[in-house]
Amino acid sequence: MPVSAKRRPSLASSGYTTVDVLLNGALRAAPGGTASNVARAALTLGWSSAVIGTIGDDPAGRFVSEQLHADGIDTTHLYNDHRWTTPVLVQEAHLDDHRWRFQCPICGTKFASYRPPSEDLAAAVVDESTTPDVFFFDRVSRFTLELARRWREHGSFVVFEPSTVGRSHLFDQAVQAADLIKFSSQRAPAFRDRLVSAPGLIVETLGSSGARYRRNIQDGWVRVAARPIEDVVDSAGAGDWTTAGLINDLLLDGHVALERIESALIAGQELAARSLSWEGVHPEAMRRFDIAFEPFGCPRVTRSR
Repeated sequence: MPVSAKRRPSLASSGYTTVDVLLNGALRAAPGGTASNVARAALTLGWSSAVIGTIGDDPAGRFVSEQLHADGIDTTHLYNDHRWTTPVLVQEAHLDDHRWRFQCPICGTKFASYRPPSEDLAAAVVDESTTPDVFFFDRVSRFTLELARRWREHGSFVVFEPSTVGRSHLFDQAVQAADLIKFSSQRAPAFRDRLVSAPGLIVETLGSSGARYRRNIQDGWVRVAARPIEDVVDSAGAGDWTTAGLINDLLLDGHVALERIESALIAGQELAARSLSWEGVHPEAMRRFDIAFEPFGCPRVTRSR
């Protein structure tokens, strides 16, 4: 359900934006990456969403921009640049779930990594955009930090979801700039010690063991039990649904209600559990392409064109 029937809240998301590909007799694809997934999940919950950043002006990148726009996401500041190569992830069946492949399944060429826009572009994005209720980012760069700082000054609630440290001095700045830090225990060993001084709310998801949260640096951790899970079809994107559900429940009539953190976390976990019942990150079917993979997503081929 939407956050509020009276007011449509807004989220701007920047960071890892990819194309998720399934190769199972045919090429099927959907926009992916944490930044895109959280924005699409929030849209499903009734939010106004925008994805911000730079991807390639290649077949994969043009597909991402077109599909997100068709879904109703604001892509005004999602730039297709011919100097960039769009990150691609290939999802493969593995045991009873999936795993990700980070190189072309045909020739082995490594897929592109996240590449941030210039820091200078952040000022223009903020000046040309309405201040979002929530700014979400999952990759640390001077660009995302500048967006976080500027929008927080304008009243946005800033959510940071780290997966690795990257440049440590920028990571530490992100920790101080965020109102909420949410992360998975699987990723935590890389940066847990850097979160000790985080001044705001922290949420750690613990997989089948549930989750826990800490309201501020003075408080201790509070544990929240896991939600019931029945048949698991695909766990891809479950953490992103947790994030969207958490944010969705925290924002009450346009204001962040931190006293709702426990119920918000439960709401996020319930959405994540529901997302395990369909293939891919989102319940909508992935788009089918009647072409070979390499002309669509292999950097070796698309860069040569």
